[in-house]
Amino acid sequence: MKKTLLKSLLLSTSLLTLGSTILPTGIVFASEQNITENSSYSSSDNVGVSIQKDENGDLMVVKMETKARANVARWGAWQYTHIALSTGVTAGAINTAYSKGIGSVLGIFGLPGWAIGNLLTAAGWTNYGNSPGNAVARLWDKNHNGWVGFYKRTGYNGAGRAVATAYKTE
Repeated sequence: MKKTLLKSLLLSTSLLTLGSTILPTGIVFASEQNITENSSYSSSDNVGVSIQKDENGDLMVVKMETKARANVARWGAWQYTHIALSTGVTAGAINTAYSKGIGSVLGIFGLPGWAIGNLLTAAGWTNYGNSPGNAVARLWDKNHNGWVGFYKRTGYNGAGRAVATAYKTE
C-alpha cells in the first residue's frame, strides 16, 4: 500500500495563501489516505473531487459534475486531450507552482485547476522537497519518451447524461 498525501480543493470566493502569493482560487484541505487497488478518496469537504486508481492501476482524478453524488453507470474511453508538455517544461511549471502557487502555471497545462492540483497531489509532489518538478515529470512520463500527455474521459449516468470527468497522465 502506498501512502499518499491527498488534498481537495473547495472552490469558493475565499483566498488561498501559498508562500507570499495570494490566489483567489479556494481553500486547501489535506489528509493522509491509503489508496489501494479498488479504493478511492473522497470526503464531504472535496466538492465531488476524488483520486482513484483506474483499471490499469494508474492514479486519476475524478470530479462529479453535480453536487449530489450521481452514480456513474459507464465510463467513456480515455481520450488524448491534445495537450503534451516536454518533461523539462513540466518540471519547470511544477517547480513554479510549488513556489508561487498553482494559479501561476494553470495556463501552461491547459487543464482545469482542480485536475492539475489533484494530479500533483496523487503524485505526492510535496514529498520531493523544494524542487519536485523533475521527480513528478518523470513519474508522469510513463512511456519515458520525454513528454507528458494528458488524458480525459467522461462518466455517464443511466440516462446517458455526463455526470463525471476524469483526468490522468501518460
